[in-house]
Amino acid sequence: MLNSIHIKGFKCFDSVQLMLKNLTLLTGVNSSGKSSFIQSILLLMQQKDKGKSPINGKFVHLGLMREIKNWNTNPKNIQIQANLSDDNCGIELDMDEKIESFGMAAVEKNDFVYLSAERIGVEDVYKQNLTDEYRIGIHGEYAFDYLSKERLNPLKEMHFCHSEAGKNLGNQVDYWLNYIMGYYIKAEQISGTEIVRVSYHRDEGGSRGMKPHHVGTGVSYAANVIIAALSCKKGSLFLVENPEIHLHPGAQSKLLDFFCFLAEKGLQIIIETHSDHIFNGIRKSIKSNDISKDKTMVYFFRQEASGLSVPIEIVIDENGIIRNHERGLFDQFDDDLDELLGL
Repeated sequence: MLNSIHIKGFKCFDSVQLMLKNLTLLTGVNSSGKSSFIQSILLLMQQKDKGKSPINGKFVHLGLMREIKNWNTNPKNIQIQANLSDDNCGIELDMDEKIESFGMAAVEKNDFVYLSAERIGVEDVYKQNLTDEYRIGIHGEYAFDYLSKERLNPLKEMHFCHSEAGKNLGNQVDYWLNYIMGYYIKAEQISGTEIVRVSYHRDEGGSRGMKPHHVGTGVSYAANVIIAALSCKKGSLFLVENPEIHLHPGAQSKLLDFFCFLAEKGLQIIIETHSDHIFNGIRKSIKSNDISKDKTMVYFFRQEASGLSVPIEIVIDENGIIRNHERGLFDQFDDDLDELLGL
């Protein structure tokens, strides 16, 4: 588990330290530092691949060092330090892209799945993962291939099984996709090809299949996220950007139920979101005891006049009540309503 991360001199950050929990939510207005924070984690995680450039690798491609140092403080180096699985690890980058690292054993043994906001959507067919480089793909491009291969096998982590469904991957994906979107899914490799065919069904038996193009776009996006999360194990780190893409508010709220279920069981999930339904879903889940308050963390990223980003911990009590509301924290609905009412 990624317990904390300390960032110095990277992009919009001077020196910030964030504590992370089983379920951590990152929110804030556009260009407030959320993506930069995520990139700091990706920089650390991609060092396990020991590529030619420490800042341009499998998870993130940032260009040149002079483009990612903090312009306000003009540091001599960039530091990213973390406590991962109770071990300290980190990297230090100078302006010549020379890297010094420590504690990389913790990074190398950590199971990490990242789904970018630029995920694959509706396709006629999906490609197989022939290199087995990354089981899901950063864009989720291999999620349906993973389902086709593993659907009859037990989950990698049996603690993640919902009691109302069977214990194999296909059963669990179907349970959650039906709960969130009202559909079941079938993914199968087409013999003699390098592609995977996907169909969706309204009934569990799958008597009448529909191609992805004939169901709502959000169904494919939700299935992608569900498969990725259920491919993980207890202690894995699952980082997902904007899981609410193409989802109705009701589905967004139910997707948060899915995240809370897994986080309570031991999956670490970091979510970057602009959805008030995801945010309020955490509050609701805390109040209903679906997840312990101590296993959640919410940060609101605020950009100061200086251009520096400051992440602010949003305190939510056991009743789901916000104790330190920040201006810009999902208050647009109230502002619009006041204007409509002439207040």
